[in-house]
Amino acid sequence: MRPPPDIRRRRRESLLRRLLVAGRRRLREAWPSRLPPGAPRFVFHRDYCGDQASGPYDLMRPYRILHYLRDQGLLCRGSLHQPRPASLKRLQLVHTLPYLESLERPDALEPILGFAVPPDLQDAFLAGSRAMVGGTVRATKLALRHGGVAVNLGGGFHHAFVDRGHGFSCFNDVAVAIRSFRDHGFTAPILVVDLDIHDGDGTRAIFAEDPTVHTFSLHNRTLLEIPAVADTCVALGADVNDQQLVEAVRELLPPVLDAVEPGLVFYLAGSDPHRRDRLGNWRVSHDGLVARDRVVVGMARGLRPPPPLVYLLAGGYGQHAWRHPAAAFSWLITGDPTIKPPLDVELPLDHYRKLQRLFVRPEAGGDAEPDGDWTFSEADLPGLAGTSSTLFLDAIPRHGLEMVLEQSGLLDRLRAKGFRKLRVESDLGDPVGHLLRVLEIGHDEPRPLIEMKLRRDLTSASPYAMLSVEWLLLQQAGGDFVMSQPRLPGQSYPGLGLLRDISAMLVVMCERLELDGLVYRPAHFHIAEISRYAAVFWDPAAAARHDAVRAALVGLRLSEMDATVDAGRLVDTDTGTVYEHEPALMVVPVSDRLQEGAELMEYRERVAAAAAPRFRVTPPPGS
Repeated sequence: MRPPPDIRRRRRESLLRRLLVAGRRRLREAWPSRLPPGAPRFVFHRDYCGDQASGPYDLMRPYRILHYLRDQGLLCRGSLHQPRPASLKRLQLVHTLPYLESLERPDALEPILGFAVPPDLQDAFLAGSRAMVGGTVRATKLALRHGGVAVNLGGGFHHAFVDRGHGFSCFNDVAVAIRSFRDHGFTAPILVVDLDIHDGDGTRAIFAEDPTVHTFSLHNRTLLEIPAVADTCVALGADVNDQQLVEAVRELLPPVLDAVEPGLVFYLAGSDPHRRDRLGNWRVSHDGLVARDRVVVGMARGLRPPPPLVYLLAGGYGQHAWRHPAAAFSWLITGDPTIKPPLDVELPLDHYRKLQRLFVRPEAGGDAEPDGDWTFSEADLPGLAGTSSTLFLDAIPRHGLEMVLEQSGLLDRLRAKGFRKLRVESDLGDPVGHLLRVLEIGHDEPRPLIEMKLRRDLTSASPYAMLSVEWLLLQQAGGDFVMSQPRLPGQSYPGLGLLRDISAMLVVMCERLELDGLVYRPAHFHIAEISRYAAVFWDPAAAARHDAVRAALVGLRLSEMDATVDAGRLVDTDTGTVYEHEPALMVVPVSDRLQEGAELMEYRERVAAAAAPRFRVTPPPGS
């Protein structure tokens, strides 16, 4: 007797589910645990998807793509690479310093995004943009090193010009990557294939006078007529369908490939030509977008030799913008162009953690961008989560903090001393003050070079508002002491010789925060002595006492001065009391109000009139 139809239907559905699960398991087992030759490499940073101003853009787009590929068994260990967010120094290869400085203004992003952005989201947006620029640099290096296709799961900011941004583009990542590798000796012709629905006007303008970079853009309308020595700029109008788009690519791209003979191709594979895109006006289907990608990649692969190709997501607005790149990447991996991801993919709550094992673990000093980069990202801010502010000293965003370090020349001084790969860590969670570290990376463990804890101080030098240096460490970690640079009290490694540069950086920070000056208490006599060129003791009696000690120790080296004091050999001539160093408040005047104020003028008079003690040095024991 046959079972009822509903039972037969449930049995068939159960069998189909078991077959589907078994098929996926076999696919995962068949896919190697190591990345096979020719497989695309993906670049991703979690700052791509942070809490930031997004407008119509789906911030979870990269996560949806990765988790779909992971669930299909199409990723393996070594598939993912994490970039370093682009430094200001790298961004200046393309963008002007006044423009980068302007991005700190509270309203800076409104003309770029088209809507106002709160300060905390502005900082996150800039951090995400810089991470994506670093991602394009990293993908370029992977493509050049391994050949084939390297994918940045972001980027394609083609509306950013040298001195301004618009259309969701702050920084032109393709231009930054090209300039970075030009600076490192890559000389082959470069082709930028831009098939985002919008005109790649910023990229075309940046390379308008560069015959070695050809910009190819098919779009709905040309935003800006820019004469360029090497470009293809074609407006296809509105309502373009699958056939029209693919035929335009087949007709116009081959002669450009033949003429340019590129040694590197950047492909901006925008999803915004899709007929359901929120900001597009074309009628291209999902299948049409995948067909377009197959044509472009196939033409590039058909060249001899085939050039490395950097694939960028570019535009795509709405909750389904992830589906087309997910299908395109599935085709790149499997060769199957018929794959259609579902309309939605459910992300696990710990989606980032589940992807961790797929990332490349670079060896110390290896697999990084060209030297000279400087990392600054949310992952490098261990105290950021759960704090009341995302701003350093409650006023300076991350972008602005790096600007301070660059403007003061501190980072360039470190680079000039041979510390090429630097990373910054900032802890904003300590109520005593905000911690800023600069480390040298590229070793088994990062080596701390600079560490300082800073806070606003409204009481120590009242009525002035000051920046208090709670502690400051400058050291050449891993270095050895020599006869000409002996160990000083409190030192584990030789100093950097950058006290003046640190002071300059802190002065710039005071100016930005509209504070009157710096205050600190030197823990050792030699620190007070070497900082007297710029600082004064706030207490005139402390200044007179220091001058008396210096007079008694004249002719000694700094290390010998401290050794004499620490050995108890400096005594008061009148009382016979052994001198002990007392950390006294020192002030570096910054504002005109403090430098020219009546208090400072009166202070100088009081120092001159202060009764200074007299000290003498006693002979060492046994002499």
